[in-house]
Amino acid sequence: MFVDLPLGHTTGLPGDVDGQRRLLVEGLTAGVAMTAPGSIHDLPYRYIDDDWKRDPLSWSRRQQDEGRSGSSAGDTRTGRRAEPVYQSEADREAAASTDWADQCLSCLGVDQPGS
Repeated sequence: MFVDLPLGHTTGLPGDVDGQRRLLVEGLTAGVAMTAPGSIHDLPYRYIDDDWKRDPLSWSRRQQDEGRSGSSAGDTRTGRRAEPVYQSEADREAAASTDWADQCLSCLGVDQPGS
């Protein structure tokens, strides 16, 4: 599948549960229908504007909200680490309290059995 959305937003706008679900269902449906190796299916989803394409590695929603999207900052991503990195202590505590087998389901927003 190809989705023309910014890095970090590959399933659509944050909080757009219906749109994210639609994108996921369409992607899985198209993927099942593909029979030729190397096939690419272009899903028709686009971001709210194309400003992020000018300099994809410097783009951020915060910059866009401040009217600075596309300002050249180079690659501002942090390096990979072996240990998890959390945005806050609350995030670390939430991750620690979740069974590892359920981690991915939590990230995807899938209801846990019994919840």
